[in-house]
Amino acid sequence: MSLKKHIDSHGNYYEFSEIKNSIPTIFIHGVGLDNTMWYPQKEYFGDKSVLFYDLLNHGQSCGGFKVLSFEIYINQLLNIINELNLSKINIVGFSVGALIAQHFTEKYYEKVNKLVLIGSVYKRSSKQIETVQKRYSEALNGASITNNSIERWFSESYLKNNPQVYNFFYNLLKKKKNEDFLSAYKIFVNSDNYSLNFNNFKMPTLIMTGENEVGSTPQMSEEISKEIKGSILYIIKNAKHGATIEQSDDVNKKLNKFLFS
Repeated sequence: MSLKKHIDSHGNYYEFSEIKNSIPTIFIHGVGLDNTMWYPQKEYFGDKSVLFYDLLNHGQSCGGFKVLSFEIYINQLLNIINELNLSKINIVGFSVGALIAQHFTEKYYEKVNKLVLIGSVYKRSSKQIETVQKRYSEALNGASITNNSIERWFSESYLKNNPQVYNFFYNLLKKKKNEDFLSAYKIFVNSDNYSLNFNNFKMPTLIMTGENEVGSTPQMSEEISKEIKGSILYIIKNAKHGATIEQSDDVNKKLNKFLFS
C-alpha cells in the first residue's frame, strides 16, 4: 500500500494510505517542519491506514497566515477528517503537533480512538519559557536558529555518524518561509497560556519523550501522564527531541504495539 498525495478543498496537503474498515492514524509534525519528518514511520507503517499532513504555514499546505491559534489548527484537522468522512481516528502528535493533538482531543474526544503524544511540553518553568522566548526573539530579529535546533534535537555522536540526517533537517528548516514559521512558532512559545482540561481523555494514551530531551523533558511527560488517567508513559533511551528518527526502531515498535496490536 503506497501513500497517495492529495490537496483538499481547504488547501490542506496530506498523504494517505487508506485501508477500508480500519481506523486511520494521523501524524502531526512539529513547528518549522512538514510531513517529511516522519520518513521512518512512513516506511515502517506502509501497510497500515496512515495519514501524514502539513500544518498550515508549513510544507505544501496553504500559508500566509499572519496569526495562528490552536483553534485554527484544530479546525484544519477537523476539515481533513470531515472531508474524508472519518468517524474515528488515532492521533500521533510530535512537539507542537502533540499540543495540537491535545487541544483537538479536548474538544473532539469522541472522535479520538487512541492518542500518542511525543515530545510534548507541559507547564514549563519561568526559566524554560524564558529560554524559548529568547529563541523566538532571535528568529524574529532575523537570526538563524537552524543549527541550534538540530543540535538540540539529536545527540552529537548520532549527527556525526549520520550526516544525511543533519543535511535533511538543515535543508528542511532552511526552506521554510520565516514569516510563516514565526506565526506558528509563536503559538508554541505561548502554549502555556492555553489551559487544557483532561477530564475526557479516557481513550488509550501513550506518552513518550527522549531521556535526554531538554525542551520537552521526561518530567513534563510524567506530569501529562498523571493528568491522563490510565495513560502509558515511555521514556525513549539515548534520545533527545528527534527520537522518532534517532531511535526510530524503538519508537516504531512501541507505536506498532500500542496502535495496531
